[in-house]
Amino acid sequence: MGLRVLKFVLFTWLIFVATAQSEAAFAATQVPSAKHENSKQPESAKSPALWKIVNGKSTVYFLGSVHVLPAGFAWKTPAIDQVIQSADVFAFETNLDFGTAEFDYFMDNHGYLPRGQTLHQLLSPPAREKYFTLVQTMHVDPNRVDYLQPGVAALFLDRTLVAAHASQPLVPGVDDQMSRYAKAHGKQLLYLESLQSQLDVLMKLGGGAGVAVLEKKLLSDDKGGNEYQTMLAAWAVGDLPKLMSMDDMDPKERVLMLDNRNRAWISKIEAMLNTPASYLVTVGAAHLAGPNSVISLLCAKHWKVERIQTGATPSPRACGT
Repeated sequence: MGLRVLKFVLFTWLIFVATAQSEAAFAATQVPSAKHENSKQPESAKSPALWKIVNGKSTVYFLGSVHVLPAGFAWKTPAIDQVIQSADVFAFETNLDFGTAEFDYFMDNHGYLPRGQTLHQLLSPPAREKYFTLVQTMHVDPNRVDYLQPGVAALFLDRTLVAAHASQPLVPGVDDQMSRYAKAHGKQLLYLESLQSQLDVLMKLGGGAGVAVLEKKLLSDDKGGNEYQTMLAAWAVGDLPKLMSMDDMDPKERVLMLDNRNRAWISKIEAMLNTPASYLVTVGAAHLAGPNSVISLLCAKHWKVERIQTGATPSPRACGT
């Protein structure tokens, strides 16, 4: 599955939040400090990747996020807590305050097959057999899936697989916690793109190849939950090489989901760097790793990017250091 798991955390997060599957996940109004979280992970092992650029009186921090997390998963360290508390402005990918209405509009217009068509009819016999087996095994209501566009169904089934293998219920992750903290503490909020632009990408992901994408998923030997756990463990210790080693994303998907969006964000980030304040930019971890990442693009523009040590182990260099 590789970076298709990161596709899951990029866009299933959107589906997860917009459809409000777990009301309990939205009860907290603050980011709990590191000492109040519950996790079996040793305290010394936690070190999510964090970067910093200083330009005069402006400081911009970058935190790679996992958009959905197991309930109670511990990810913060004292260094990260300090950055959270000191930030004046919190920046995120998009504003999900009105996510439910916009997502419903998207689904009504782009999420379902034309009347009279069903998903299983579009599949080859081997894929259809796997589809029915998966739906039955995961105890999914067929009516929730069989009328979806193939690309949307693939994301839905990704989420189902991950949730089924998770040791704890999945809840909205780092972005949601940070946003609620910022609102509770009267912090300024900024967004790098519109929700509609994310939905446009979601629509383009399927395109004419939606059935092929779904068939590939169904006929593969992926274990979504196991891949998610591997990705989560690598993210929690800031192991970017491990995250990138999982990369088997289709080049077209990578351009749509990551490369194009990364490039579009740079001008907004540079505007932050020229405005005196302390900013904390929280985006999906996949946007901050690899040769076309936000970090690499900023390095290429000769910004001095520093990788901050967030745990017991010294962090590797970023660029300009």
